[in-house]
Amino acid sequence: MQDSDSSNQGDLILKLDQDRAWLLENLDKGKWPEIRSELAALERKISKLIISVQGNNVDI
Repeated sequence: MQDSDSSNQGDLILKLDQDRAWLLENLDKGKWPEIRSELAALERKISKLIISVQGNNVDI
């Protein structure tokens, strides 16, 4: 059962990283200028979360 949980966690992190990359790409293109700083802060937090989970194998 633990392997399934690890797989699910890995899938979740992969999807989260893809969404983070999409967000960053669109911010770099100049989308959503009125909320750019808030979205950039969100992208940084997501990135830190991903790094933390990958580095520590933290269960979500």
